[in-house]
This record gives sequence, C-alpha cells and structure tokens, in this order.
Amino acid sequence: MRVAATLATVAAATLIITGCSASGASSSSSSRYINVFSGNPGNLTDNFNPFVSDVAYGANGAVLGAVYEPLFYFNSAKNEKPHPWLGTEYTVSPDGLTYSVTLKDGVKWQDGKPFTAADVAYTYNLLKEKPALNLYGLKIAEAKAVDDTHVTITLTQPDYPNEYRLLGLTFIVPEHIWKSIPDPEKTTNQKPIGTGAFSFGQFTPQSVTLTANKSYYEKGEPAIPGIRLVTSTGNAAALNSLNAGQIDWAGIALQDVQKSFVDKDPKHNKYTSIPADIKALLPNLTKAPFNDVEFRKALSLSIDRDSIIKQAFGGTDTPGNPTSLLQPRDEAYIPAAYKGKTLDQNVDEAKKILTGAGYSYNGSGDLLGKDGKPVAFKITTVTGYTDTITANQLLVQDFAKIGVKATPEELSLGAYSTERQNGTFDLLDDRIPTGPNPFQQFSDSLDSAKTAPVGKPANANFVRFNDPGVDKLIAEAGSTNDPAKLTAAYQGLGTYFAENQPYIILSQNGAVTTYRDQYFTGMPTTDNLWATPSNWLSGNIGYVAKSLKPVK
Repeated sequence: MRVAATLATVAAATLIITGCSASGASSSSSSRYINVFSGNPGNLTDNFNPFVSDVAYGANGAVLGAVYEPLFYFNSAKNEKPHPWLGTEYTVSPDGLTYSVTLKDGVKWQDGKPFTAADVAYTYNLLKEKPALNLYGLKIAEAKAVDDTHVTITLTQPDYPNEYRLLGLTFIVPEHIWKSIPDPEKTTNQKPIGTGAFSFGQFTPQSVTLTANKSYYEKGEPAIPGIRLVTSTGNAAALNSLNAGQIDWAGIALQDVQKSFVDKDPKHNKYTSIPADIKALLPNLTKAPFNDVEFRKALSLSIDRDSIIKQAFGGTDTPGNPTSLLQPRDEAYIPAAYKGKTLDQNVDEAKKILTGAGYSYNGSGDLLGKDGKPVAFKITTVTGYTDTITANQLLVQDFAKIGVKATPEELSLGAYSTERQNGTFDLLDDRIPTGPNPFQQFSDSLDSAKTAPVGKPANANFVRFNDPGVDKLIAEAGSTNDPAKLTAAYQGLGTYFAENQPYIILSQNGAVTTYRDQYFTGMPTTDNLWATPSNWLSGNIGYVAKSLKPVK
C-alpha cells in the first residue's frame, strides 16, 4: 500500500507498463494482462522463495497465491469460514493437535507432475526441519500423507487462532523439486513451479509477468491471459499510470482518493476502503526513553491524530481503539472500559505525566531526560512513503509541543527493513498487521519468542517487547477454541496494550485499494467483499485474479 513520490519517474513508469503488447499493453481486453502495482517502491528482486520474509512481506509476495497456493483462502475482510483452495475441507481433533485435510483431486504442478498429499506433508515437514523457513512460528510436530488426497498435520500444542497462517499463508511447494535444493533457506527460487492459476513468466527489476496456466484444475479459470506486477518509484507516476488506464489494480496511499482518482473517470475508476490493520509508531523498547511507559504515554498524548488522518492518510483511516483491537470487527473482544474509546491529544496532561515521572524542562522549553540531556530521536520511514512522510512532519510538530526534538529520517526500503529487523532504530512509522482475528496482531507485536537480541534479525516483534505475563495470555489465546476463554485472553491483551502502549497507535488503517474495471470485471467491492481486495497481502492477487473476467 506504499508508494514513492518522485514526479520525474512518470515517463519511466509509463514505459515500464506499456513497453510490450504481449504482456499487457494491448487495449483488447481478451489479450490484455492485468497490470498490478502492489505499492512497494523501487526495483523488484529476483527471489521467489515463499518461505523468506523479504518475499512474503515484500513486493514479490504478490506472486504468492498466483504461482503457489495454500490449502485454504482466509478472507480477512470478513469474519467467515475459510474458502477451499488446494484443500476442500478440514477437521480438527478434540485436543486441537491434529488437522485432517482433504485435498482436491486431479491437481497438477505447472510442470505436469501430479500434486498429492505427499507434497503437502513435505512442505510442512520442511518448515519443521528448517526453523529459518518457519516464518510464522508454526508449532509443527509432523505431517503425514494418508493417501493421495488426505493429509494430517499434527502440532506440538493447540494453536487455534493461528489457523490463518497454518492453512492460509503456508504455500505448498513440489517435493520433487524442493527435495533436490541443497539449501532451501538460501535459494532464490528464480523459476518457481506451483499449482496456481498463473505460471511464472519473465522477471526484470521493473516487472514480473505471470501467464495463465492452461492446465489449471478449476474449469474456466483463469479467464484473463496473465498478470503483470509492475514497479513505480513515485506516487505521481503510479497515479498517472492508473488514471491513464495503464495500471488496473493498485495499492496507493492517496490524500484524496475521490478527487485524485475516482473523479478522473467516474465510469471506470473505483476503490474500496476497509479497516485492515493498525498504523502505529514502533518505539525501540531497548532504548531510553522509549523503555519508559510514562514517556510513551506522554508521547501518545501529544499527538493530534485527527490532523494526521486528514492530512497524511487521506481521511480514509478511522480513529483506533487504545486496545489495538479493530473496530467494528473485534468489538466483542474490547473490554468494557475501552468500548468506544479513542486516543485524544492532551498536551498539558502529557507534560504533567513527564514531570511526575522525573523528566524536567530547561529554560528553552526542551524536555530533559532522566540523564539530564535533551530528549531527541529520529522518526524513520521509507523514502517515498508519502503518507508516513507527511505524518512524520506533523508528528515532529506535535512532539515539539512537549519539548521533544524529533528528526524525520527516510531510508530505502532495504535499509529500513534491515534496521527494523535488527532493532537499530529509534522510532519507526509502521503498522501492526492483523489477520482474520486478533491473534496475529498480538502474536506478531508482543510475543517474545518472535523477537531477537538487538543486532540479530527478528521476523516480528521488532520493538523487542518481552513480558512473561503477556506471553502467557498469547499462549492462552492460541490454545483454546472456547469463545469465553478466547475473549478473556484477548481482553487481557487489549487491556495491557491500552495501559502500557508498547506501540503508539496512530489510526485504524482504512486500507485503500484502487482499481479500474474498464478491461476486467469481478473485483471485490465494498458491497460484495467476496475476497480481500488488498493487493499487498500475499495470496490475494492470485485468488482474486483467477476469478476476473475480461470485458467483452
């Protein structure tokens, strides 16, 4: 959902998209590839290993679900049962340890080899044997093929709320190819072979083409000839290409989506906006003063979130609940004390908290830390992320109201990711991702097992949070399917979050997905969210694109 902001790349981006009629530039709907911009700035990398974070969380993750497929599709826009994909149905043993999955029959890999339960078992056992590939910390004991269309996946402990990742984000790979890869953790998998509706075509640093899999197991799918994942280095470049009909589907953070996009072509320009996750500041909890809960509370109170939502986030975001639970989806889990609550600005109260906690002010109005030195730090985002760049400019002004000097910093996406993973930042402007339930956001943001010492890469919990009591609540949420126990665990986690603010919430991300229906029909709409339209979530592009139809 991110974009860069350099006007000079408009012409370059247009050439990238229109350079070859065979891969998408033709105006004929029947031969036109769907051109997708996932919102990640800069060049693509020639790496399609579905088990490494740079792919799963990066621009190339958009390929996952198009070439590779998981067992089921989880629609995070709705609270509903998962949709069949490679799997048709599954049951869970009473103790929550064993998942018995029935697979679709007649599926083939894109190289013509048969897909069987042995491939599924191999994939999950690979994650067990190679912890570095187990991005989501799946608690796999073993996986076994019962026969060609039935597989069992056994866990070391119940993990009910993590079904989304277990069944919906684990992309199945072919055993006959991967068993010959000497080092799966390091392979870049440049010619991926999956079961998906689209086969890998061609890679350049500016685009990846995927072609329709003519042998796909679902009759009539895909109806479109292919997908082209394109890059852009500028908000203006991507928006210009979108409005010109050269991009069909994009995740662009726009300050006024109606004026800058919809009004340009009301007949074809459409968008959806759904509460997707939480935009938040990530404080490095290993550093003072961020390791002080009173400082974090004061910093939070200094923020004018209404202005940030309007001026930086395009007015499509909504105020977040102090618990970090999404509204209205997670309303049942919000503790009574926090129902309907938002985070408001109160500079006087912030100063009172600071002085009461041992901070002081010098004659110039600068806040002095407990070491007697002025409080100063960097607030970092990615070069060209126009929404967070604007937000950080506003935050610098807000923090100055309590005597704090914040310096905005922009890094390349690669440098930003490295600092985030290694814990070498001060304060990041980022997000807390979620799934179809609150488990992922609490697990990713607060589970101490998912972090790492400063200087070593973490796949989640980048702030280096560690609290045994919170770990216990996460474990309780993950080990039960009892609604009352699950609610109690989520309420406990939400209450802790609100009282301690280990992350500083900015807003509820009203994730905007822009698309044009001039050449294709069938996109999820606000009135019919049959799938999640966000094209920066791994799996969504493939699942949605295989159902699209060319306009005749």
